Amino acid sequence: MQRKRRGKKLMGRIVNPTLMRMGMNAIKKNVDSYGSNYRKAKSTLARYSNEAISAKGEAVDAMINQVLCYESVMDMFIVVAESMIKDCDEMSMRVGDEYLNEDSILEMLKVQKEIRQRCSERIDDYRHKQTQFATLTPLAEHCRMQVNLNSAAKERADIAITALNNKIKKIDEIENNTNNLFLESKSALAELNKCISDLEKSGKGGFTYDTMPAWAVAMNSDLLDKYTKSMLSKGRLNEDFVKKFSNLTIAEMTPVEKAVYNKYTDFLLFDAKPEDMNKVVKHYYKRTIDGVLEQKKSAYELVDSLNLKINKHCMNSPKDVGSRILERCTILSVALTRSDAYKIGDITLEDGHYHYKYTKYRYSESNNAKPIISYEEYTTDEVSSTPTLGADNLSKHKVEYLKKLLRKDLKEELIKTTLDVGYGLAEPEFKVGGKVMMGVLKTYLEYGESSGSAEEFGIDSRGISTVSNSFKLRTSMAIPKTKEGELIYNMYPTNETADRIDFYNEVFKHYGKDPIKLGDALNYPEDANDKLDKLDKKLDKKPYKYNGNVFNSVDNINCAF
Repeated sequence: MQRKRRGKKLMGRIVNPTLMRMGMNAIKKNVDSYGSNYRKAKSTLARYSNEAISAKGEAVDAMINQVLCYESVMDMFIVVAESMIKDCDEMSMRVGDEYLNEDSILEMLKVQKEIRQRCSERIDDYRHKQTQFATLTPLAEHCRMQVNLNSAAKERADIAITALNNKIKKIDEIENNTNNLFLESKSALAELNKCISDLEKSGKGGFTYDTMPAWAVAMNSDLLDKYTKSMLSKGRLNEDFVKKFSNLTIAEMTPVEKAVYNKYTDFLLFDAKPEDMNKVVKHYYKRTIDGVLEQKKSAYELVDSLNLKINKHCMNSPKDVGSRILERCTILSVALTRSDAYKIGDITLEDGHYHYKYTKYRYSESNNAKPIISYEEYTTDEVSSTPTLGADNLSKHKVEYLKKLLRKDLKEELIKTTLDVGYGLAEPEFKVGGKVMMGVLKTYLEYGESSGSAEEFGIDSRGISTVSNSFKLRTSMAIPKTKEGELIYNMYPTNETADRIDFYNEVFKHYGKDPIKLGDALNYPEDANDKLDKLDKKLDKKPYKYNGNVFNSVDNINCAF
């Protein structure tokens, strides 16, 4: 909106959409350039402060506080810059496409009102004369024609007046809708200048911030509030927010960003719907030069953060965490760690369980240059609240999964064979399908864990029933639809897990064995299960005595709890 002076007189408002959009684009370009530089500088400072935060000493504390203040100022400027860019876009949208000059419109309005007034006067005059000349037909007809002509002119003037008034109303609307734009940014920039001035004074005499200054504390509180409000829109994740954090590693985050990141992961675990999760999956992948998708570093960090948080929640919760929450964490882990993704898929909720279907690729052996496009789908399963049942269910799915592999690759006479299944860890999930070695050495049958009956073929797929029952671990699975997929499962603790691991580690210590860490039990449950099985054999030969009780098996210990 523009106002100019003509001499001492203030001119009317002018709306020039072309010039205004050019101005807004120039502002956006300038602000974005500054914002980009600040983002780079802020990320560098954040990495430095995150590394130095463990250092001790008054000088170090003052230095870190100084750096954190710079981070806050940069963070706030970036937020202000983003707000200014939004205001520029809002202004460009609100001004419309019509050139509007208030002075010209008012001048035309004045002319049209004068025309309408003259026409009204003439209509009254000719109607009066028409009555007077009623007996004189030619004169009466002339008066009637003049009435009609002036009525038509008056009608045209009314239409023009209405149109011109609408133009004035449009100017008013544009002004009302844009009056408040940039005001918040203007105020924030003024405050930022004061803070920068304070920082400059501090820097001249060395680092003087023994504690964070009041303005920095207030700024961080304001930043946290702004970030939190920007996270959601009508109760759902804001895509701009997701995009922003998908481009940040934890090492590049300021304290405020880490605080809102914590709120972000809380939302994903406990409140996210499929539409929210799909926004996340969309932005945590990037297209490589050969057209294949790969995860950003932030994707792995997000998966780790989600699993760390849910593990803490499971251990601190007074009751079992709902299956839906654990399945949500599992399906996000799956969707964010696909190394063969050619096209991002969708997470859906069907029949109470999550599904993730995406497009993947593999290269043909006959033509390495041309990928073969196919689809993979994963479905979560109910997470049993009973650890032993969960382990048993996993064992059955392992068997079925391996059967599926064999039925498609071997003839019936080769089905009864020895399978040696290796387990490879790919944080935070376990992969079965990728490391299966088959050899037709001899034919024999082994019993599937907890199955109670011989299977079609031998399976040596180390179980997890002992560790699940002993440490009270729950099993969450993502089952592939095709044989090319991987049977994925995550282990989650309960509120009993920590105490049970502590107790068992005392037993291990008694027998001179290395302790089991929680991370090992969750990430390498088969190894932990083997260790407990060996302990069971040890107990059988040399029982463990505790508080007057004698334990000669792991089952005895579990019953004691």
